[in-house]
Amino acid sequence: MFQISPTIKYAGFTVGVASSKPQCFTHDPVAVWTSQYNFWFPPALSIHDDTDNIYIQDNSRNRLIHDSPRPYTSLYLMLSQYNPWLDCEMTREKRAFLKPRAGEMCYPVYCVSNGFGGGGGGTNSENDFFHNETVIDIVNLYLWPLLYSRASDVVACKTFGEWRRLFTQTISLAFPEYEYWMSVAEMKTTNGVFAPVADQRRTARLMKYLSPARVLFLLTVRANFWPYGPASASSSSSLSRSLRQYGLCSIKPKIKEYTDKTEIEWLVNADFLRKMKRLHIYFTTNASFSDCCSVDWENE
Repeated sequence: MFQISPTIKYAGFTVGVASSKPQCFTHDPVAVWTSQYNFWFPPALSIHDDTDNIYIQDNSRNRLIHDSPRPYTSLYLMLSQYNPWLDCEMTREKRAFLKPRAGEMCYPVYCVSNGFGGGGGGTNSENDFFHNETVIDIVNLYLWPLLYSRASDVVACKTFGEWRRLFTQTISLAFPEYEYWMSVAEMKTTNGVFAPVADQRRTARLMKYLSPARVLFLLTVRANFWPYGPASASSSSSLSRSLRQYGLCSIKPKIKEYTDKTEIEWLVNADFLRKMKRLHIYFTTNASFSDCCSVDWENE
């Protein structure tokens, strides 16, 4: 169903490569693709990094990946949560490129029993699947490279209307078949092909998490989901954990109340975004991570 390669979909589309990024002379398809479209993944945070200069003061929520997990093991599946329905040739290659490796850091997000659990078990397992795996794909394939490659454009968005325009301009870089999925979710014919009703309903459930409002919400202090935030950048290590905030921006209204004029207050600058290192974010129901926070989009 989802098989279009971005090299075909974007034939003739060119974007200038930033001078700060190296030219790629390699046969690695992901490296070539990111260079061509100037949509780069930030380097992964590893045990070898000096965490003092990457704005992480509180590492209590970070976990070290001791051994590279083998494919299809429980650890690999937990750290590599993604929704296989949001798939195409290049997204599969990107996921392989971003796979967890020994020495890198992961970041658990604890989920309470509200339909947003760790991807299985109980009566909410289907909701867990549609929510968690889709969110992880959004983070890995869209938000990390967007914040890293378009840092100045991101913080220049002072209203939700401006963010919506940036989202529209960039979302297909992460998900090359985004427009097709939207047509399926809206139950429209695509190139004369009518998707089965089951595909329409499933895709509609997935695509509600790929809206500009819900993607932006992941970065807010209210969500408390993102591993970086203004408190992390503080030079003072005496902040009470109860006062720590994780999130890159603040928006007063709830998601359902966003309008194009809704103001976005960015709590960090573009330089902050460009210096972030990538962590492997994953959802877990493990009680040992009870200090972590869940993301409840339904109640927003």
